[in-house]
Amino acid sequence: MRKNQYVLVRACLYACIFLVGVSCKDTDDFLSPEKNVTTPTTAPFDFSTSNKVDLVVDYSAYNTHGAVRFAVYNQNPVKNEGSESEFIDSSIEPIYEDFTDSFGKYDATITLPAYAKVLHIVTKDFTIGLKRMAVEVVNGQAKAVLQASSNNTRGVTRVAGKTGEGELTDEFKNFHNLFDEINTSSCASTGKHIYKEWNILLGKWYENSGHPGYILDPATATPGLIIPQDEVDDLYAKVKVVLNSLGKDAKAWSPAKKELVKSADLTLIKDAEVSITPLGSQTCWTNTIGYYYYTEENKPTRPQDLNVIMLFPNTQNGLRYTTNPKDASTQGNVGTVDGEAVQLMYYPNIAAEDKDQKKVGATKIFPAGTKIGFVLKAHGWGTQSKGTEYCIKNGSSIMNKKMNIWGASTMGCSYSPASGVNYPNGGEARTAKYNIVSDKGNRYAITSFEDACDDVDFDDLVFALTPANAFAEMAEIEAGKTTTTDVFAFEDMWPDKGDYDMNDVVVNCKNEKTVTEKGKVTKQTFYLTTYQKNVTLVNGLAARVKCPATKKVVMKKLDAGETDVTKAKTVTFETFNDGADGTIYYLTSKVEDDLGSTYILEFTYSAEQDATTLDEVIEPFIYRKESEDLYWEVHIPYAKPTSRMNTDYFGRLDDRTNVSKGEYYVREGLYPFAFHLTGTKAEHFFDTILSPDGDLHPIDVFYPDFLPWSQSHGESNSDWYLHKK
Repeated sequence: MRKNQYVLVRACLYACIFLVGVSCKDTDDFLSPEKNVTTPTTAPFDFSTSNKVDLVVDYSAYNTHGAVRFAVYNQNPVKNEGSESEFIDSSIEPIYEDFTDSFGKYDATITLPAYAKVLHIVTKDFTIGLKRMAVEVVNGQAKAVLQASSNNTRGVTRVAGKTGEGELTDEFKNFHNLFDEINTSSCASTGKHIYKEWNILLGKWYENSGHPGYILDPATATPGLIIPQDEVDDLYAKVKVVLNSLGKDAKAWSPAKKELVKSADLTLIKDAEVSITPLGSQTCWTNTIGYYYYTEENKPTRPQDLNVIMLFPNTQNGLRYTTNPKDASTQGNVGTVDGEAVQLMYYPNIAAEDKDQKKVGATKIFPAGTKIGFVLKAHGWGTQSKGTEYCIKNGSSIMNKKMNIWGASTMGCSYSPASGVNYPNGGEARTAKYNIVSDKGNRYAITSFEDACDDVDFDDLVFALTPANAFAEMAEIEAGKTTTTDVFAFEDMWPDKGDYDMNDVVVNCKNEKTVTEKGKVTKQTFYLTTYQKNVTLVNGLAARVKCPATKKVVMKKLDAGETDVTKAKTVTFETFNDGADGTIYYLTSKVEDDLGSTYILEFTYSAEQDATTLDEVIEPFIYRKESEDLYWEVHIPYAKPTSRMNTDYFGRLDDRTNVSKGEYYVREGLYPFAFHLTGTKAEHFFDTILSPDGDLHPIDVFYPDFLPWSQSHGESNSDWYLHKK
């Protein structure tokens, strides 16, 4: 009732002011729900909701193999932190994203929401793992340095010598059942055969670690089967970029990601010897992987069709192993060393039942047209003679269910139970397949596995197939990207008083940077989506862009309601060169004609740019064209107008612009003509100022902390837009 009375009082006041035509004192008392509100007498408030922060992020204690992508949050987004099922909660949005340099270091002044006092710096980098650092902003500075841990380098992955690894063996006693479904209570086989018994044909492995005894010897290996170290480092850096793309939306199977998963297995385009080279793993699980092969004529369609040959009994590479050790008897041993290679063998009689018969005709040469696939058994590797014991004592019921997971690279050949895991149905593939071209111009076929679909980031095992250029071309993943989203809102009655509902034009501005593996920006794309409530005045939307030299500018428009960017249509916006102040892009002369549309500006830079210099390249504003040379414009407070601006409006009615001081679009009241919010999205305002009840209500009706914030000139309640009434 009180709220209804308040709204009624406001409506009556507005009506009286309009009918009587009284020239009011320049104050917002009549708009404020508070009594005796006084307007500050200091310099006009810029209504800024952001602060500049000198941010230092340092991952250099790790061998990062290129730039590290990180995100800044104002709350901890890591769920189940410290456990083997930890993941980044995608429902918690970062307020900023960027890349370090190629050495893992970052030092820049960035724009963050003013309320962000404690920053959570989070990365899920392929070479570092999921790491979070919490740092406080003090005097406009924040410094986050990740300390080295016992497993921070890839060089120390196994105990020196073979005493810790045990003796060579080819027995299955080390494994959690590779072929049968496991009872989730007893961990014993249910008797249900999911896959044929795996074939042990390549050789033996060490009983404690699972490290193969059949690693290729560089001195005797066929040239091209072992990737040179400089190319391994190059592939690391490029794989990181791909995984940033695949893993950005945790637990989300995006259309692009699904296409990579559904793509065909690796196909040889010529007769060749083949090897597999692990490039890393970001899981604490001790998985087991095998390979199989087929032609298009005998393509498998179900798990029982596969004749799996053991590759790596234990895919654990030690990067995360010491944070969650499974058993002290392993002595830190793990099963793979990144960069080592195992040669695959081709067995023409692999389907024979007798083991000796399987080996008849064995050759190192795979025929052209052969397709090679892989199966990864989740938690397949156990400790010597302790598989069932470990399962019972240390496995939660959820984890036990996940031991019934087999991820295959071929569609229809994966298996998981109907509940207890996050797998899509239908035996869908659990790998992303793509190409990476090294700096030397060699094209490598890459496969990335997802073991249990906890985070759907496809970094649980990544490996390359050699030789280079021997497999059919597959998708090449575009460079890594970071995204920051801002909201701009405008009152269209300037320079007169408005109703300050701040919804005459609302713009969601997404800033997307395309970044190389060295952390340099090659392209920047802006997506401006329009929203508004009922308005009587015509407003156009423009954007001022001040960016480095470009070799290509693409303009597009995406229809309202469409989210698939590939469906955007190429258009040509009117432009105006405003000299040193940048280029003006007139996106639409009437926002309401295409309300909800997204206007896209894509800039490909002539030279690679430092990401830290590209945060404030764009500034949207509203306009009306009065003549060929004069425009009415409303910008955010203190933002400079274009040279086409009709300056006769300045100083009239409610405007208090002071050109000599560079104070544009300011007023002495408690409400702005426009505002800019960083690190948020327009959708957060759908149930407030952009709701059906959003018209004619000043913004503080929905956000009670707005006026205290405004009265304090931003000293308090800086997170006002996070707290709705």
